[in-house]
Amino acid sequence: MDWLKRCVRDEQEFFATYWRRAPAVLRPDDPPVDLLDTVELDGLLDSGLLRVPYIGLVHEGRDVPTERFCTPRVVLGEIVEDYADAALVRHLVDNEGATVLLRYVNQWHQGVRALTTGLAEQLGRQVEAFCFRTPAGTQGRPLHRDDADVLAIQISGEKRWRIHAGPADGNWEPAKEDGDPGEVLLETVLRPGEVLYVPRGFAHHADAVGETPAVHLSLTVREAGTANLYALLQALLAEGTALPGRPLDDDALADAAASLIDHTRRTLADLTPETLVAHARAAMRATMPTAA
Repeated sequence: MDWLKRCVRDEQEFFATYWRRAPAVLRPDDPPVDLLDTVELDGLLDSGLLRVPYIGLVHEGRDVPTERFCTPRVVLGEIVEDYADAALVRHLVDNEGATVLLRYVNQWHQGVRALTTGLAEQLGRQVEAFCFRTPAGTQGRPLHRDDADVLAIQISGEKRWRIHAGPADGNWEPAKEDGDPGEVLLETVLRPGEVLYVPRGFAHHADAVGETPAVHLSLTVREAGTANLYALLQALLAEGTALPGRPLDDDALADAAASLIDHTRRTLADLTPETLVAHARAAMRATMPTAA
């Protein structure tokens, strides 16, 4: 299955024109809208098995307190909390305009997991999935920047998106954008079957338009950061070393230091920036659940 083609249609054009450069509306011939439809979403909610943090509600840019949509239950004689109550969720959606957010759908939904696993292999990066169900006329999240490239697949309903420029330099935080987001690069109404690409760090926000709720599946393509590079470098330097845990005298401590320096030099001599980045990306993908 060519999952990337199902999301972007023309892979060569996508990488040459848009990847990390500009937002775009993509219209693939066979978008993966069949993986998670509104009927299944209702069934998941009614099943009673959705639990925080896999489900959350957002209203006017803030998380709805868990106690407002979860009720405790007794399982094997113990009180278990944080399971979503379908009636309470629907009340908040219908009466207060709350957005339902399903987090890390790839961890618990087989079809979506196959999609993210396939994309991760093709893109060489970690891919995760989130699902948003936003009532008509409301906004789920305020203007913000994501520390990931985003492919938003419109499942049903319509959403108006506004995409602003990316950050001026590397010193930015993925969060609500309180300053000047820059000019609007793209304003569009996304319709079922269309896919919106938002480059990493580009400020954006969306609101549901029309008469029905808008549902979209947001695929986040995570890039390795400096923390990942540090962690991988430490792991590589730790491999193949057999130093005494507690050197007993000054000479033994100096010998251990010399061995560590020699090992570090040998490791770094064969290590390139490209190899370190590749190792970091691979380690991130290794934390993902795999498709059956």
